[in-house]
Amino acid sequence: MARRRIPDALPPSGVAADNDIRDVSRSQKKRESNAMQALGEALVRLPASKVRSMNLPEDLERAVLEWHAMSTHEARRRQLQYIGRVVREGDWEAVAAQVSEVRAVKQTEDDEFHRIEELREELLAAGPDRLQAYLEQWPDVDPRHLRLLVRDALAERAAGKPPRAGRALFRLLRDVAEE
Repeated sequence: MARRRIPDALPPSGVAADNDIRDVSRSQKKRESNAMQALGEALVRLPASKVRSMNLPEDLERAVLEWHAMSTHEARRRQLQYIGRVVREGDWEAVAAQVSEVRAVKQTEDDEFHRIEELREELLAAGPDRLQAYLEQWPDVDPRHLRLLVRDALAERAAGKPPRAGRALFRLLRDVAEE
């Protein structure tokens, strides 16, 4: 017996706008349940500070923060099931929008971090004598300080020492990028 396909405009609960009951397949219910579970997993992967800063329903926020406080695998698994249920019962679209917004901000921060790392590697590959093109882009950077950091970072790398100057160079580049 074939199931009727539900139009996309209908709410996922299987109830049409005019309140007549629609037949929802068991596999559709499972897909929806798995989507809510995945949303719960995305929430628990966020740091607790981000969860607190989001505008989540109180019971959902409390459940996610309790998950962070748990240490055993089985307790976390059960709590994750509970979080999935709370998400299903609440306004999951708003929660999904907030999670995707937090992910987008994190992705932007990660991209900027990688861009600065690549720039640092370019500077180290160029060496202290060929920095003029970079210095023209950054008129506020002290040329002697930049050359010194590049030279010291190369020396540390060659000697196998901890990258103290490399980190200082990264901080300088991050500050320049923020300006």
